[in-house]
Amino acid sequence: MTDPRIRLLVVDDSNFVRIALRKMLEPAPDIEIVGEARNGAEALRLSRKLKPHVVAMDLNMPVMDGIESVQAIAAEKGPPCIMVSNETSEGAAATIRALETGAVDFVCKNSSFITFDMASIERQLTEKVRHWGRWRMALTGELAADSVAAPVTEPAPEPAPSPRPSVRGHRPDLVVVGVSTGGPVALAELLGALGPLTCPLVVAQHMPASFTAGFAASLARSLGRPVAEGADGEALDAKAVTILRGGGDWTVRRGTSGRFILHAADPAGAIYHPSADRLFRSAAEAAESPVAVVLTGMGDDGSSGAAAFAERRFPVLVQDPATCAVDGMPRAAIRAGIATEVLPVTSIARKLNALFTLS
Repeated sequence: MTDPRIRLLVVDDSNFVRIALRKMLEPAPDIEIVGEARNGAEALRLSRKLKPHVVAMDLNMPVMDGIESVQAIAAEKGPPCIMVSNETSEGAAATIRALETGAVDFVCKNSSFITFDMASIERQLTEKVRHWGRWRMALTGELAADSVAAPVTEPAPEPAPSPRPSVRGHRPDLVVVGVSTGGPVALAELLGALGPLTCPLVVAQHMPASFTAGFAASLARSLGRPVAEGADGEALDAKAVTILRGGGDWTVRRGTSGRFILHAADPAGAIYHPSADRLFRSAAEAAESPVAVVLTGMGDDGSSGAAAFAERRFPVLVQDPATCAVDGMPRAAIRAGIATEVLPVTSIARKLNALFTLS
């Protein structure tokens, strides 16, 4: 017996974009476009009527915009919404607001139809519609829960690996964080629960280059603490959070002054950018007592880089998969046997606070 098809609702005020998205997704045998909406109000009505598994949602629309519609759908515990947004500073800011208020993921489209990157959007959107569609189907009982990677109401327990010992009794001199899908919410929770920093905290959040400055500014405003996008050659502030610029990869090195310096790296070979693997490997080499943190995300980024922490017995704190929006990255780290502790986000913050207060 074959699994039921994923029902998708496409929402965009542009007829061109709706046709383009339909042409991208129609060839997928497991995805069925059950409806199209021209604004957020239509999306809300059709979501109630057609009961799609996933909604592909535009941001800027008449009558009701994408953020308002996402909030309304989320309040009704409706289907997960994937934002299809322009890769501009305005589009980035709006997408981040949507992610903070109920959207589960996003795909970027260029604001110019002339440079509309069909192949890239098709690959990303198909992958994400499949992931969130299967998650929704498992949640509604239309698909076996053990056939999806994302956790549902009762996630299967993760076999506990043998505890990996780590260096104890040392205050961290650098904290590096790898995170992807679900990151805006998880990072806000983590950073909001942290006390004063005693060392630089550097975040590799998978995002396009045009998104990360706005994301950092949003976190700084909402949390009331120093958060900024990093720059090539910048010395890291021991009391601040640095968000790596998206679209490329970064490493940290120890400068002649003893401070950590951020360096842009060739992104060749990595699938996700900025690469947590690249950041983690460089941190394990440059720092004397670093801590790695692996949070929610699709894929396995961070596991390879965190293996360098395991070799030197540095701590690797991993988010409990049952608390993740998408548990791919944490489960990969757990399967690799490199996690020293598996904790909810607030417990990771408490652990870091305790380490920061060591003498």
